[in-house]
Amino acid sequence: MKFSEYYTDKNEFVFIDDIRAGDEPWSALDSVEKMVDDFVCAKRGSLPGDFEKFLFFNSAPMPDGESEDRSIMIMRTAYAHAPVCDSDLKIYIGPGTILETGAVIKGPCVIGERCEIRHGAYIRGGVIVGDSCVIGHATEVKNSIIMDHSNAGHFNYLGDSVVGSYCNLGAGTVLANLKFRGREELLSGTIKNISTTSHTGEMIRTGRNKLGAVIGDFTEIGCNTVVVPGALVGSDCWIYPNTTVNRGVYPPASVIRNKGAMEMETVKRKSL
Repeated sequence: MKFSEYYTDKNEFVFIDDIRAGDEPWSALDSVEKMVDDFVCAKRGSLPGDFEKFLFFNSAPMPDGESEDRSIMIMRTAYAHAPVCDSDLKIYIGPGTILETGAVIKGPCVIGERCEIRHGAYIRGGVIVGDSCVIGHATEVKNSIIMDHSNAGHFNYLGDSVVGSYCNLGAGTVLANLKFRGREELLSGTIKNISTTSHTGEMIRTGRNKLGAVIGDFTEIGCNTVVVPGALVGSDCWIYPNTTVNRGVYPPASVIRNKGAMEMETVKRKSL
């Protein structure tokens, strides 16, 4: 699978080399926490005192008696005039980023420079957000990578997904990460790995029991779109509003839209 179909030579995301070093376009999802740990450890620090007054610290012991579920809630809108780093929480926030009231951030997490983390956003951990991004109102992000200049501005869910640079997710867009399970899985609490299909119909085993989508650079997604687990969407694609994007591989510069009667079609864009 060619990484160039998803991440173009215009991509300057700080972790792009880590992503391209993987076997597959989604492989970096297995090492997000390590990527964050290495980045935060290199920065080393604790939250500045003048920044802490904007925060509420949540901490709850976990059943194993050892770890803690720790996060911060933004109590008053805060602006990062300089880099903010807490090695204990494993949270880094780049300068120029604004955090609006009501946002919740759980480490490990890296948020780049000049971002907007809006009211009610929930960053659930294992998340890397690039520079000049928007994580909007009532948007939840979990174990995902969002590259520079990409927006998930309103009522979005991004689970176990990789979103390239210069992407936009319209209001209500969902990158679902959990497929339907049978009775055996539900009773045993297990989840089978997700598979997807290539251009030729060949099965691709992802090796992950949770996988949302891979969205290539410069792709735009219309409002109220649901992207099914295991959809791999190339760069420069347009996905029309109210579309259900099935699992599979979509070439760069595709237009993906509903045909009606629960059918979907993909055509080539006429120009970029």
